[in-house]
Amino acid sequence: MEILAGGGYRVGFNDVPDLTASGATVMDALQALSAENSRQYNTEKGDESAAAETARRQTDILENDRFIRGNQMQDSVMKAMALGFI
Repeated sequence: MEILAGGGYRVGFNDVPDLTASGATVMDALQALSAENSRQYNTEKGDESAAAETARRQTDILENDRFIRGNQMQDSVMKAMALGFI
C-alpha cells in the first residue's frame, strides 16, 4: 500500500506488479483491487462450459451404454472374484 502524492491510496501485491488499484480511501482502493482481481483472474468462462460438457457426456454414457446399464460389468467382476481370478 502506498499513499499517493495528490491524495488517495494505491494498493497491490508485490509479487504481481500489474495488479494494483487506487482509491480515495483505503477501503475504496481495496474494493477497486478486488474488482480488478476478479476481472483479471476470475472471468474464464471456458472452464464452466467444459465442465458442463464433461458432465453431460458422462451422463449420456451411463444412460445409454448397455454394458453399464445392465450391470454386466459389476456381474462380471463379482463372478471373477468368486472364482478367484481377481
